[in-house]
Amino acid sequence: MTVQDVKAQETVYEELRQRFSDKYLYLANLGVAVYYDLKVSNDLWKPLADYAMGKVVEYQQVQEFDLWLNQTTRLAQRKRFFHWELEFPDIFFDHEGQPLGDRAGFDVIIGNPPYVRQEQLGPDKPYFREHYEVYHGVADLFVYFFAQGLRLLREGGRLAYISSNAWLRADYATLLRQYLRMQTNIDTIIDLGDNRVFADAPDMTPAIQIVCKTKPKDEYTAQAAVFARGEGITSFREQLDHKLFILPIYNQLDSGWQLASDASRVLFTKLMKIGKPLGEVVEGRLFRGAVTGLNEAFVVDQVTRDRLVKSDPACSTIMKPILRGEDLRPWYQENEGLWLIFTRRGIDITAYPAVYSYLQQFREQLEPRSKELNNTHVISGRKPGTYKWYEIQDAADYYDLFDQPKVFWPSIGKFPRFSWDEQGQFVNSKGYVLLPTDKSLLGILQSRVYWFCITRHCQPLGERASLVRYQQNRKKLIDLPIPPLTDTQPETIGALAQQLTAVANQRYEVRRKTTHRIENDLGTPQGRLNQRLATWWELPFKEFRSEIVKCFKRDIPLKDRDEWETLLRERTAEIGRLTDEIIRLETLLNTEVYVAFGVTGDEIRLIEEETKYSYGEW
Repeated sequence: MTVQDVKAQETVYEELRQRFSDKYLYLANLGVAVYYDLKVSNDLWKPLADYAMGKVVEYQQVQEFDLWLNQTTRLAQRKRFFHWELEFPDIFFDHEGQPLGDRAGFDVIIGNPPYVRQEQLGPDKPYFREHYEVYHGVADLFVYFFAQGLRLLREGGRLAYISSNAWLRADYATLLRQYLRMQTNIDTIIDLGDNRVFADAPDMTPAIQIVCKTKPKDEYTAQAAVFARGEGITSFREQLDHKLFILPIYNQLDSGWQLASDASRVLFTKLMKIGKPLGEVVEGRLFRGAVTGLNEAFVVDQVTRDRLVKSDPACSTIMKPILRGEDLRPWYQENEGLWLIFTRRGIDITAYPAVYSYLQQFREQLEPRSKELNNTHVISGRKPGTYKWYEIQDAADYYDLFDQPKVFWPSIGKFPRFSWDEQGQFVNSKGYVLLPTDKSLLGILQSRVYWFCITRHCQPLGERASLVRYQQNRKKLIDLPIPPLTDTQPETIGALAQQLTAVANQRYEVRRKTTHRIENDLGTPQGRLNQRLATWWELPFKEFRSEIVKCFKRDIPLKDRDEWETLLRERTAEIGRLTDEIIRLETLLNTEVYVAFGVTGDEIRLIEEETKYSYGEW
């Protein structure tokens, strides 16, 4: 092909593009604007469309058409409407303007979809709902980039994206996974994991996927690779060939894809068919923690709670002990002395004048207010609703059940952190509650086999301290299996769970009392325990003293050093003894749960290898 040939093609292309653009741009913009703010009655759409295309129409108020077209143009500029068929007509039409049919579309599309959270997509959702079969109400923008990219490909074309890997497990991508499995052939999936590939988005865990727009064959497979954190993406090319493995796609579950060995996937599928789902076992009694709308106002410390109750004893009835998601640990909870001002919907706030007076300082923040964000009118502060400013935002009707014996767990964790509560404690929105049938359920939930199921079913959120964190929301956990138990197993597993709860609380109490003494006797108002001092039992006494100096700018007085060394040696030995007992009991518990699930020796070894946390975790 000569330079003259290229120039001739450019001329033909520009003429073709201009012809389509001039004639159809208004019409194309109108077709999108209807999903936004454009209000046109149904009987006027045809004459408006004719007018937009330059046709003469018999309508007395043509200026109203001009108003609508100007409104549409402004919207198109603000939202940056882009019509692929008009911008690239030679990809979708021949030189006579006729559609190319099966030959229409690009050969290859390569991209890095922007990561835009669904909260910013409110005005666009009506359009997405109508135009994309992968639509989900809380899907992030990249999901629609997948659908749009595949739509623009010709038959047999290829899509290559680097995007968030959330589509592999997230609930909002269920329809996308189904579409990819049933309508395309996936060539390659490379999960780059929590390796901070993008400096400006360090918390994003990306994946590379190459997809062919062809109908899949029976039992088709893809190439896959998974990178753990710290495996050196800079040497990606050198590592990739050694990491690639064959991954079946045809039998992946639409509830979440597993980038794992066949043995691991087969075991997970087997476990999911055992017994009944957790949601069925507890009859749907799994609940999210309390949503206040402004924790700064409604969650107070012990000193504030005591001051309010002293001023007005009646308000003690609306003060509830509350935990945070981070306070929920394996078998126990860390008590930071926090209280929830439980002003639920319909409360007579005048009966609690001390609380009413205290909340006044937050009134401006508690009243919903609006602002402009990206030219969109949105609500800042608390979400609008029918509640009064002094009421907590959530109107849930299940909070009375929190007085019953229950199991807590956090929304995010890197190892199992289920625990038992009979103290009527609440938890914030970073934690969940379920009402168990008995304590054997706690033992099953806190077991290693159950964590194996969680890691295969819940969305990963990147690594912390060499362990992947998982988002363990209610919707995911209700699907997980609870095995049928024999007549004796509930008592055996329940007794072990009860013992573990008691020993874990003993160990926590040793830690809490010692930490409190370090802070009171050696600390200063200006200093706080650093991470090393917070795990004081791991430090030789010499290093402990060094950390005290580092934190508080003073050493332990000479006369007190022997006493402190003896105390720390005794408390460290007690921590060690209790940890050994927890490990012993957890080993027994997991053996019982393995039996309940009916797993084999090889399957147990696989579970132990793939669930990497240690027994005895804090």
